Amino acid sequence: MKPSTYSRWWRGMALLTLMSLLAACGGTDAGQPAASGAASPAASGAASPAASGAASPAGSAGGETGSGPKLNPDVSGTVNFWHFWGSPVRRNAIRRVIAICNQKLPNIKVSETFKPFGDIWTANIAAVAAGSGMPDVIVEDRPQLPLRAKDQVDENLQELATRDGIDGSAFWPFTWQQTLYEDQTYGIPYETDVRVLYWNKNAFKEVGLDPEKPPTTWAEVEQYADKLDKKNEDGSYARIGFHPELNARTEAFGYTNGVEWISQDGKPQVNSAEAVATVEWVKKWVDRYGGWENFQKFRGGFAAPPQDAFMSGKVAMFTDINGYTSQLDFYRPRVTNAEGNQEEMTWGVSYLPYNKEQGSTSGGFALSIPRGAPNKDAAWEFIKCATGPEAQASWARDTYAMPANEAAAKDPILAADPRWQFFVEAMDHTSGGVFLPEYPNWKEQLEQRFEKIWTGELEPKAALDEAQAAIEAQVNK
Repeated sequence: MKPSTYSRWWRGMALLTLMSLLAACGGTDAGQPAASGAASPAASGAASPAASGAASPAGSAGGETGSGPKLNPDVSGTVNFWHFWGSPVRRNAIRRVIAICNQKLPNIKVSETFKPFGDIWTANIAAVAAGSGMPDVIVEDRPQLPLRAKDQVDENLQELATRDGIDGSAFWPFTWQQTLYEDQTYGIPYETDVRVLYWNKNAFKEVGLDPEKPPTTWAEVEQYADKLDKKNEDGSYARIGFHPELNARTEAFGYTNGVEWISQDGKPQVNSAEAVATVEWVKKWVDRYGGWENFQKFRGGFAAPPQDAFMSGKVAMFTDINGYTSQLDFYRPRVTNAEGNQEEMTWGVSYLPYNKEQGSTSGGFALSIPRGAPNKDAAWEFIKCATGPEAQASWARDTYAMPANEAAAKDPILAADPRWQFFVEAMDHTSGGVFLPEYPNWKEQLEQRFEKIWTGELEPKAALDEAQAAIEAQVNK
């Protein structure tokens, strides 16, 4: 659900403070979103804070990021920490966080272990079930934490949190709510995100579009794609303008059309008129590019950055999380222009195109202690440090991920970049989703039917009616 009115007011006051800081330094107008054409470091060739590897402590600038929970440096032990951050940017970033915490907690030695994204949680669940081999701390998929708690995979941290004054007030509200099961926390929020639109300014220039003016509505993004689509001689697509099923996906675009997939009081409504219209709109894009099979072939040609859909120049308008900015800063991709020459890609960020209102989705992660972990006291001290404002600001500077700790989002080095101000503002228009305790995996009913819609096997309304009935049946059991 969207942030509360109080939370919006608080963030608004924080942004006003940032505007004053920037104005005092003669910086860019903080009230102007990056989408309006403010030159980003990637466009100008200047290194951003994330790309420059600034190593100063995140809390060094006058204590702007706050002090965080009190740590106990007398606690000793070893902490085996599992994560899935293997890219050059994120591996270095998490090692910097560990270095900060090793300094603050001199009697605790933290070792980090990389586990592939698809394996980390199944490996942990198996270890917990076996009673050995689990890590002391794991990066958990935050929206899944209530299910992990229900299945007794992770430790209940509420007693420790209460003892040390951690009540959720330091974090974006929805990130804390997602850690709760029966009003008890099973993880401390670590990072979150917001899905936004990236656009290739080189491609815009090539086809005569204003490179500083991204599309804002569903209608506009279709008009832009009409100009940006480019075919090879054999009729295949050399470049597509846009596709909603690349990263943001249907759920996110539902929020731009006034959809509440689950109501605030926990009632499923996945077959609302707005939901049906959203799915019909996505289906138009699938058909536009030759159907689902052809799109899958097109998507299958992408690899990891810098050979992904956007950096390769094959998708001109692309949805991804704010943390994708760090990948663009790191790789500084080059694209082929109309004359066949290579040039540096310039790009911008903006809101997802909307039909009724601005909207997006946010995911993210928490740090948890698996049930039966051998070094709980040391693990807890590390979690407090890593989710505190100094370590969180360090992580955000390096990765451009949105820290779950709101104070860290006020880090003055981050605030000096207009793109960061835009990402913080975009958090006002995002949803963290809704957990249904009666049916934690309710989204599977949609996912099972979406592909059948895209292939033409099911009509959108009939498919969503089926999904609604299936979710209601599970909830009512």
